[in-house]
Amino acid sequence: MVFFRANLAWGDSFSSLNKKGNKAYRRAQEVLQKGEKDKSAEALEEALKFYRDAEIEKPESPELSYNLGNVMYQQEKYQDGLDEYFKALSSDEIQHQAWAYYNLGITFYRSGKYPEAIQAYQKCLELTPEDEDAKYNLEFVRKKMKEMLDKEMQRQQNQKQQQDQSKQKQQQNQPQEQEQKEQQEDQRQASPPKDEQKQEEQKQEQLKPKEGMTKEDAERILNALKDDEKELLKKVKRAPRGRGRRGGKDW
Repeated sequence: MVFFRANLAWGDSFSSLNKKGNKAYRRAQEVLQKGEKDKSAEALEEALKFYRDAEIEKPESPELSYNLGNVMYQQEKYQDGLDEYFKALSSDEIQHQAWAYYNLGITFYRSGKYPEAIQAYQKCLELTPEDEDAKYNLEFVRKKMKEMLDKEMQRQQNQKQQQDQSKQKQQQNQPQEQEQKEQQEDQRQASPPKDEQKQEEQKQEQLKPKEGMTKEDAERILNALKDDEKELLKKVKRAPRGRGRRGGKDW
């Protein structure tokens, strides 16, 4: 997992409210390590109250923004934490800017924004190249991002392979389906409907020699049968056959 560390608040001349906020925040960290989540949550709320009260006196303080960002991170309010850490970048101290970038990196990571986390850690290392924690986290996030990209590429390849197999299967089945359709069509044409078949049997019966049938009667019946065959051929020609893809450092 991403390496996490928290430093003590800086020993500057902060107001009593800010100091009380830092004390409550550290207490929240201590009880959380003991597994006492409820007490930790209470201490975070206490720290937040002290910081908000201190913010009334110094609304533009980058130190307070940084400390507020830590509380937001611990409460898993990552977007609020990012907003506060960005404000903390206005600090005149290089070390404090680096810590803000470090915490931006870990908060971006927790938010699932790997490219932004990598950029934040790179900024941190530009300011403090000796920061081993930032180096570790940077490589860790790069590895995670590569794993994520590899999984996405594999997913896309599997999806494309499934689509190709489905398309190939359809193409293989199409000639068989078409052949079945054609066979059915041929059978339908070769076997006239029952009514037509009955009529045909009647005509064939009429062709049989009958007592008293004259030569003219036989020729007339034969010609009529040929005309019916011509009409049947016309119908056959017109029948269609179809073919066929967590907050980090504290100052």
